[in-house]
Amino acid sequence: MITIKNQKEINHLFRYGKTTIIFPLMVYCLEAKEPKVLFSISKKKINKAVDRNKIKRQLKDIYSKDLSWNVKKHIAFVYIADNICDYNALYTSMKKIKNAYKEL
Repeated sequence: MITIKNQKEINHLFRYGKTTIIFPLMVYCLEAKEPKVLFSISKKKINKAVDRNKIKRQLKDIYSKDLSWNVKKHIAFVYIADNICDYNALYTSMKKIKNAYKEL
């Protein structure tokens, strides 16, 4: 799993990427030669860094281990919920997102 770290790539993804909302995640997706991923959680939504890092760890775990993503796209997962969701809610959301992007 390669993460997006370049600010230009992030801005390009947010500006030109297709958007899908499956609560508690908003997903941006853009065609690319090399697939990269981004996990983002707003400090305004989840105040404590410990909680933000926990959610990011769970999302990365679901993305890398539980679901096989064979796409040639940049994908950004933006957490939009105001409270902390449990692992099962994140897993079902990621599963729905994966199925939605299979069809595209």
